[in-house]
Amino acid sequence: MDAKQLEKMMGFAPGELEKAAKAYEKDEWPKGRTIKLGRPSISDEPSVVITARVGESILEAFDEKAKRHGQTRTERLRELITLDALIA
Repeated sequence: MDAKQLEKMMGFAPGELEKAAKAYEKDEWPKGRTIKLGRPSISDEPSVVITARVGESILEAFDEKAKRHGQTRTERLRELITLDALIA
């Protein structure tokens, strides 16, 4: 794929892609062209990863309950930790 095809595919005018690349390298990315990749943020503040060990049977029961509630393990853990913190 050449630069012209890439510009057309990405919706850039001819020559605009090279200007945008230079602006990006100078941390001056054009407004309206920013695309944030990855998962959406879960909070307005920085997040941290926590780990814990539990027995396999506890984890299986927990995962099953999360499934019944239409949640992933992480969603259920996050909800329960948040509720506990708010109640404290």
